[in-house]
Amino acid sequence: MNKNIITVNINHLGTKITVLCVYAQSNDKVNLEKVQFYEKLNETIINICTTREIILLGDFNGHTGIKVNNQIIGLYGETGINDNGEGLIDLYESHSLRITNGYFKHKMIHKYT
Repeated sequence: MNKNIITVNINHLGTKITVLCVYAQSNDKVNLEKVQFYEKLNETIINICTTREIILLGDFNGHTGIKVNNQIIGLYGETGINDNGEGLIDLYESHSLRITNGYFKHKMIHKYT
């Protein structure tokens, strides 16, 4: 159990879905705390296994940058990458997930919170 990760299981029209609602540590937190958070999130995803569709929602406090022809990151993200963004990219790559926010064009003011 983790106070920063909430898991919701849904069965919709025969499809099993797990929604993970996540709040990551801010980028200025001690590196050990961020590593422990991503380890716990990774463990949670592994425990879900391949029996369910996974949707990750939340505030990862990460900047993931922009990449062309990439399966994880799209063309419309922030211009820079921070530590949390690197952790998020590594996690998503290891589970073949996509950071979909970067696949949709936004006004610059809507790219940051």
